[in-house]
Amino acid sequence: MNGIKCMKTTFAICNILFFIMGIAAMCIGIYLKVSRSDFVEILQSKEFETSSALLISAGIIVIVVALVGFIGAWMNNQCMLGLYFIFVIVIFAMELAAGIIAFIYRKDERVIRRCEKDETRSAWDKLQEKYLCCGVNNYTDWYGVYDIHNYNTLPDSCCGYTGCGQSGGVVAYRISCYEDAKEWIIDNFYLIGAAGVAIGVLQLLLVIVSLALICFIRKEKSYKDYRRRSAGNFGSGIQKL
Repeated sequence: MNGIKCMKTTFAICNILFFIMGIAAMCIGIYLKVSRSDFVEILQSKEFETSSALLISAGIIVIVVALVGFIGAWMNNQCMLGLYFIFVIVIFAMELAAGIIAFIYRKDERVIRRCEKDETRSAWDKLQEKYLCCGVNNYTDWYGVYDIHNYNTLPDSCCGYTGCGQSGGVVAYRISCYEDAKEWIIDNFYLIGAAGVAIGVLQLLLVIVSLALICFIRKEKSYKDYRRRSAGNFGSGIQKL
């Protein structure tokens, strides 16, 4: 009995952290979807939306699954705990997929070639004005793209005032839009890495603890059944006497 109580306490603590992690993942996914919508508009790609949507979905599922885990542990329900175990693995796979997609969604020199459309060009202007950056890698990405008749012409959003794009790279922002995003990632690298390791360890621990709890519940149920049968046999023996 002490063993199963200890295991339930460990499970409850881990599950509370799991629940908090679900809320955090959902909030981060929503933040990425809202705060980086300008990048999605430019890239005309579903990768970023898919990555943030996976985080939001995983966060919602984590919250629901954590509640299922609490109910399953409280009711000593092996079926619910078994579902909990499976869902934790599925969530881990979803988070891994989101991470892989985010890694793939990096520097792409071809995206700037999509600026022929007016709406895409407008989105690029907004992005460069907002982050004071120019091009994916640097301002030379625009050479021969923005104005095919004047090779060195840049968008005015690359330098901040009307007509400045005619001067080419002389007055352009030196930081690239990709570099701007990369600097943010580097600044937060240790925090992101530590959070990723902590989440991975927690999920691994939850898989182990949930399996152990199922085994403890099964053993306790078998022991109670054995005691019940033994008591019944003992009572039958007394009646025969």
